[in-house]
Amino acid sequence: METTCPVATFKLPPCHFLPSIKSGITSSRFLHFNLRSKQLEFQNHGFSSQFIFRCSSSRKFLISPREHEKLKYAQQLLDNLPKRDVNSWSALIVAYCQRRNFAQVFGLFQIMVGEGLQPSGFALASLIKVSSSLGEIGLCKQLHGRSVRTGFGLDSGVRAALIIMYSRCGGLDDAQRVFEETSVLALDILLWNSIIAAYISHGCWVQVLRLFCKMVSFGVVAPTELTYVGVVNACGSAGEEKYGAMVHGRIVKDGLEAANIWNSLVTFYGKCGNLQHASQLFERIPRKDVVSWNAMIAANEQRVEGENAVGLFRRMLKVEPRVQPNRVTFLSLLSAVSGLSYLNWGREIHAHIIRLGLEIDTSIANSLITLYSRCKEVGTAREIFEGMLSRDVISWNSMLAGYEQNEQQGRCFDIFKRMMLSGIEPDSHTLTIILNATSHDSSGFVHCQRGKEIHGYILRRITPGGVSLSVSNAMLKMYVKFNLIADAEKIFKAVKNRDSYSWNEMMDGYSRNGKFEDAVKIYLDILKQGFPLDHLSLSILVTSCGRLVSLQLGKQFHTVVAKLFFNQDCPHQESLLSINNALISMYSKCGSIKDAAQVFLKTKRKDVFSWTAMITGCAHHGMAIEAFQLFERMKTEGIKPNKVTFLALLMACAHGGHVQEGSYYFDSMFNDYGLSPSIEHYACMIDLFGRSGQFDRAKSLVESGITLFKPYHDDILNLWKVLLGACHASKQLDLGVEAATKILELEPEDEATYILLANLYASSGLWEDAIKVRKAMRDRGLRKEVGCSWIDTENRRHVFVAGDVIHPQRKEIYEKLAQLNFSCRRIGYTPMTELVLHDVDEMEKEAILGCHSEKLAVSFGLLKCGGVIRVMKNLRVCEDCHRWMKFASLLEKREILLRDSQRFHLFRDGSCSCGDYW
Repeated sequence: METTCPVATFKLPPCHFLPSIKSGITSSRFLHFNLRSKQLEFQNHGFSSQFIFRCSSSRKFLISPREHEKLKYAQQLLDNLPKRDVNSWSALIVAYCQRRNFAQVFGLFQIMVGEGLQPSGFALASLIKVSSSLGEIGLCKQLHGRSVRTGFGLDSGVRAALIIMYSRCGGLDDAQRVFEETSVLALDILLWNSIIAAYISHGCWVQVLRLFCKMVSFGVVAPTELTYVGVVNACGSAGEEKYGAMVHGRIVKDGLEAANIWNSLVTFYGKCGNLQHASQLFERIPRKDVVSWNAMIAANEQRVEGENAVGLFRRMLKVEPRVQPNRVTFLSLLSAVSGLSYLNWGREIHAHIIRLGLEIDTSIANSLITLYSRCKEVGTAREIFEGMLSRDVISWNSMLAGYEQNEQQGRCFDIFKRMMLSGIEPDSHTLTIILNATSHDSSGFVHCQRGKEIHGYILRRITPGGVSLSVSNAMLKMYVKFNLIADAEKIFKAVKNRDSYSWNEMMDGYSRNGKFEDAVKIYLDILKQGFPLDHLSLSILVTSCGRLVSLQLGKQFHTVVAKLFFNQDCPHQESLLSINNALISMYSKCGSIKDAAQVFLKTKRKDVFSWTAMITGCAHHGMAIEAFQLFERMKTEGIKPNKVTFLALLMACAHGGHVQEGSYYFDSMFNDYGLSPSIEHYACMIDLFGRSGQFDRAKSLVESGITLFKPYHDDILNLWKVLLGACHASKQLDLGVEAATKILELEPEDEATYILLANLYASSGLWEDAIKVRKAMRDRGLRKEVGCSWIDTENRRHVFVAGDVIHPQRKEIYEKLAQLNFSCRRIGYTPMTELVLHDVDEMEKEAILGCHSEKLAVSFGLLKCGGVIRVMKNLRVCEDCHRWMKFASLLEKREILLRDSQRFHLFRDGSCSCGDYW
């Protein structure tokens, strides 16, 4: 008789021992046929459950037709069992769980329970994990209750699944409760890793570190590779380099050298900014995989070391055995190159992406759009956008940001309309971008209206959570840019959780609109609320002092800056540059060019704004030669000038009459640097040619500018106004009348044009024409801007007008003025009565000239101020006052610094820094 092995001792052989080189369903059926021929089918349920699980097991989530056939065959085996036990049911349930076939999983579970059977602990854990994927918290709690009732509540695998389940459903406290209900001795590594993973998924980095400390202190179980990977990643995300280094020491002590641990350590040091340690660890990895390379490339990208990131990528392509980059590699690389704006490198990486067929990946395409947009290749970015098979909201935002960054607002709005029509709901980032696009042109009525329309759209779709902070800040910025300060105040007051940007934008809005006291109040509110002052806050305050022309207040804020930032141990050394630039500009605008130069010289790292601020200061102070020298030094330092730099140079030329140099710089803008001149550059050149008597060139430039800026009404007006001012200074009647006529055709209510035209007629002896112009001005209800001068002393501003009779110290002021007038006449001063453009006698003309506001301010300054007398005037200083101040500075042996609407005049020992050219 033939002897057979007992069924109980029969075990299913491993797949690689099957008698066919084919795997899967064919091999399983072959084995099943042999089992049936030996009459072993279904004699042992343990064997049947193993066989069902082997037929159906797979780690794939996406089921191919072949895998589906295997699963169907396993189902048939279960259906044919004469008596189905727990193990058979559990095997098939687990298989369906692995394939995420949720409907079939719970269908089988219901049938199984209906037959009076309960799933095994492993199957129950699989069911719990599946329910967490569905996000059904009610179902999750039912399964939790069943696990307790069926006696699996203490099963480690089930408890681990419950922790993961509650964590995925947002119940972190419930997950922690499940963990804490387990006795210390029953806490195995599976439970520790599960609770640590739960806190990691919720970004609770500090709690992760505390759990790790508790785990080590208990000493019941030792951390595994998975534990260390999670904890090291938590240290990196929390920025805890010191703690992470201690964990690194334990890893070395435990002798763990798995690749995933090495990779996590590289990532950790990269996130903490310690590229040196990250690089050392990376080089020690014996067999670097793609994750290793990605970690090191990402570390360099995060620390803005784009060149190193690209170098690593090129090195990665050359190593043996070959490591193929993946989408993560390219996402880090594209971000790195975008930060550098290196177009050629971007194209090189794009070529690799195409060769690997990754260009269809939505995230890759989004990064490519960002790359080309930052490299000013917005057309190429648009081609990639249009070629995308599927677009998400990030795709639309990337394209919108590309147009907004390249100041193509029209196309930005067009893309936004397409996005709305496509059914994609804009997010807060979308709205922030489109609002910023409206803010680019602060003088455009159309953009202002569009911004208000978007504001209305935001109000209509406000969610219970309210408007996001980024959107509120963008709206605040928009209204500030359009000088709608009342609307900006409403937005600011509605923002509950203000950040530094909110405070700074409102402060800047007040400063731009001349509400300097309100700007200082914002500063005081920041201090009261304990909000930290950043470098931008102080830069805005210092800039406000420059606009207010308050040297005393500016110096006080300079002291605050020195206390907060000029400290060798200060962690904000990089922030000093913007503050220094603001200080240079403030001191220049307040007339202290020496202080500006000192700050400039002490600034170790200068950017284009530092140089431009100093050149602008020299231009306003009539130091044209110094401005030219600074520009040459700037070029030597390798700093590329911008449009504002050239505007400062042209102002210096206009104030000094340097026609040849001005023409050179104007041409150099485009020829050498590719910068197109703006309306301001044309205005400077027209002023330069007009004041030097070259009116044909000035008029020709006006006509060229009109052709170039024709669609813009305000730009055309500005060019004619500059020409009219030059004609008025040089008494060019015919061209001046032509310019005034053009201006009044476009803007009939411009009172300054009437004044200049009337004065032009009067200076030419055409009194009747002057009277007609003044009558036309009165008929329109227009009034001349009142000239005034002011001086600051003892933290108070004193303002004077011509013939002032309201100042409390008027008696002493007029006595000092009379004394000065008498002394000045003795050494050669005579009033320039021809400047009084009224048909009155000489005595009255002298009386009018004798009490101009700047003379009163200087007289008061001589009585009350020590050192340099600093006087500000809202209009251009007249020639008589300019001449009188030269005599006054000689007599009093004092320096008088006068800032009018054009520039600074420094009077010293009988001469002026402008050289009588202004």
